[in-house]
Amino acid sequence: MLAEGRCRHDDGTPVGPAEPYRPRTALWIVRDLPAEPHVPGALHVVHRDERLVVVDKPPFLATIPRGSHVRETLVARLRDELGLPELQPVHRLDRLTSGLVVCTTERRWRGAYQMLFQRRDVRKRYLALVLAADAAAAPADAARDRLRTRLLAGEEIEVCSRIRKRHGVWQAEEVPGDPNAITRMRRVDRPDAVPARGRSADATGADAAAEALSSGRSASMLTGSAEDTAVEGLPGVASTAGRALIALEPHTGRTHQLRVHLASLGLPIAGDPLYPTVREAWPGGPPADDPAHPLQLLAVAVALRDPVDGRLRRFTARRTLPVAPAQPRAGL
Repeated sequence: MLAEGRCRHDDGTPVGPAEPYRPRTALWIVRDLPAEPHVPGALHVVHRDERLVVVDKPPFLATIPRGSHVRETLVARLRDELGLPELQPVHRLDRLTSGLVVCTTERRWRGAYQMLFQRRDVRKRYLALVLAADAAAAPADAARDRLRTRLLAGEEIEVCSRIRKRHGVWQAEEVPGDPNAITRMRRVDRPDAVPARGRSADATGADAAAEALSSGRSASMLTGSAEDTAVEGLPGVASTAGRALIALEPHTGRTHQLRVHLASLGLPIAGDPLYPTVREAWPGGPPADDPAHPLQLLAVAVALRDPVDGRLRRFTARRTLPVAPAQPRAGL
């Protein structure tokens, strides 16, 4: 292994066979990676500066290397494409979810921005295309049925519950106990919706959600403009297929929180392989990816106060709903 140069220091230089041992030294083992299927879809950079890269990712692309996903990840692709070997996301986004991921360009910036997300000093807005007429889905109880009715009528609601994700179990579940998951949501589909096309801006007084970051007010990002709704062809989709567009603002970050809360209202997200039931790749197997029917969940906006220069900043996704089916590369 040493002779082959597979043992490396933090900076990537090989460890020599005669190199003396140094306590507390971090070493890396370079291993051969198995072939990975290509994940279709472009990474759209919507903002880049000295400290941040904000990217709009496609569905099915993991954010960081994990398990069988190493090369085909957001981190690996962006480090290679942008020439930024220290680039790192500062928050999570599920592999099946599309939309915005905030990354730092260098290790020295990472801690300050990670702390924003850990303290929940960031406002995030999602859009979901839900199955409002799915006969197989039903509200969890009478209280959720009433919330569903109010939501579909256009009223803003808040769903609170305790969510638990057990190791080795694909689905997260709601369990009794003090709430650890809070989601605000509102129905926003309408004929005047105009797609957003990926932008970044320093937030001003016109951005109530970003202003709330500095004032401590509990402002909502659910009342965005038509431009922020980011929907293509939604009126036809909604009216002909029994679907509705829901804007969501999570105030906590539990695993699968938005998917669990919508499913509990009897409004599963279109393309979801886990909720309300698992779509297995084979009997007893893992959930099956279906590139022709991606999860219709989009991380569409992020607002934050920059911890370095104090500016209020807001980013919007370039992608729109419905998320397009994944298209494999020619010849594959």
